[in-house]
Amino acid sequence: MFNNPNTLWLEILVVTVTIAFLLFIIGRYIYKKAKHLPTGDCAYCHKGTKKMLDEYHKCYCQNKNK
Repeated sequence: MFNNPNTLWLEILVVTVTIAFLLFIIGRYIYKKAKHLPTGDCAYCHKGTKKMLDEYHKCYCQNKNK
């Protein structure tokens, strides 16, 4: 790596993009932990659960008031 002067720019670009991608993933994880947002598999389930709970409250909570 970094031996051929003709492809030096390409190798540096690949290393830079890889490091930026990893820092983005780690930064997003730290942000979610700091804001107490769900991470990992729970993040996927959380979106569906919120929608399902909204539909439940819309349907069944109106019937109790009657």
